[in-house]
Amino acid sequence: MILEATNQDKTLYSDKTRFRSIAISCFILLCSFFSLVFFRTISIKIPALYIVTACTMYLIVLYKNSINKYEAGIFFFLFIQLLALTLEFDELSVHTFSVYLLSYRYGISSRGFIATIIDILSNGSFISKHFVWNFIFCATILLIFLISVYLGSVIKKSENSNIKSFALFLCLLCLTCFASPVAYFTSHNFGRPEVYALLFMLLLMAAIDKPYLKWVIPFFALFTMSIHIILVFFYIPFIFILLFYKLPDKKEYIVLFFATFAVVAASFILYLLFRKQTFMFSDASAFVEYLKTDFFDNRNIDYIKNFMHMIFFADMQDHLLGWQNRVIGESGGLLKFSGTVCVLINLPLVLLFAYFWIKCFLLEKQRYMKLFFILPVLLFIYHIPVFFLFYDFGRWTIMIILIQFMLIFYLIHTKNKTALLVAEKITPVIKKHWWIIIVFCLVMFFLEPVRTIGPSDRVRYIYNGFLDLLKITL
Repeated sequence: MILEATNQDKTLYSDKTRFRSIAISCFILLCSFFSLVFFRTISIKIPALYIVTACTMYLIVLYKNSINKYEAGIFFFLFIQLLALTLEFDELSVHTFSVYLLSYRYGISSRGFIATIIDILSNGSFISKHFVWNFIFCATILLIFLISVYLGSVIKKSENSNIKSFALFLCLLCLTCFASPVAYFTSHNFGRPEVYALLFMLLLMAAIDKPYLKWVIPFFALFTMSIHIILVFFYIPFIFILLFYKLPDKKEYIVLFFATFAVVAASFILYLLFRKQTFMFSDASAFVEYLKTDFFDNRNIDYIKNFMHMIFFADMQDHLLGWQNRVIGESGGLLKFSGTVCVLINLPLVLLFAYFWIKCFLLEKQRYMKLFFILPVLLFIYHIPVFFLFYDFGRWTIMIILIQFMLIFYLIHTKNKTALLVAEKITPVIKKHWWIIIVFCLVMFFLEPVRTIGPSDRVRYIYNGFLDLLKITL
């Protein structure tokens, strides 16, 4: 399991101290969660939110009972960038903030799950922008913690093998590429719903090998679809690919596979058939008028109206016309469309992943596993329709790349023989061109994640922060 300590990790606590720490942490967690839900004062809710986040991370550390240098280094690397890139809470866009207001009390929308959690935590009170910003920030901290634990454990497990250079290369590429998790820290992606889906996927990879925890996977699939219906094209097939990989292990995974499929299919069909019947308002104008007095000022109403229409009331034709108008509206058409740029700059990564899976397919001897290694390649084709239905290319590209990274990391972690053999064959090339790889990763780090090709704000912010720190020190 991903969150388990490896034999080479140093034990942090004895069994007695560990049990006591877990008990105390759980008690503090429950008290903080109670304060978070039942107190309406922001001065109490926000500290409780950070305590819940800190206790959750500490409980994971206690469960692992270890921390290695790779985990600490990756967390520090990502956390510095989070501090450098995160916008101020008063800069949170109306577009992003409004997503957190669309809970299920107004109808079953395509992205109402996280808003419903916010609604529950607000306990019926006014949902402030300040609270939403801190909720996003805590979720992002938890995300980078899980990423650091995941990548750190993969590198640690490969230390005494021939593929350590490959594992380091893959982790470095994942952390610095244009579609790295850092792209979620930027102002145009901060608070996007896919962040929570990625959290679920990391937890799912930890749960899938556990005897009892694996049965929560159908709920993870349901929650993922509820975060954003577009994830049917991304993280939902990722779940099924992982389950397909586990099918030969035990008969339980066959039951789990079909149970997850039944949950996904039933919820998707029910959503398409009955979602509009659940709406409290007949159209976006009526909905905006309701929200106008409580949440928004008059300057943002026109923008919000179109956004509400596209989330709640839009048909497929509206989305197709929106995509067409967005592309035509930019000078140069599709070739100069900013979304097309983010696809092209990530194309080398797509080719690298395709090469890896094809090599695995050619080296694999078992017929079943040959079929498995075709699935990640077919996944690229499955993603294509979403680019013609919804025009947010950058966000889709991030998920496409991260899914491929997670699949390879999972195979390395579970010591799949074919994947390790391919990694061993690639390792000499990596060792030979190590300095070129480092320079290439530094160039990607300097440039803007995903959206455009240009200097990244994170470099400027980190540089200015370093100068400010020197001034304070001196």
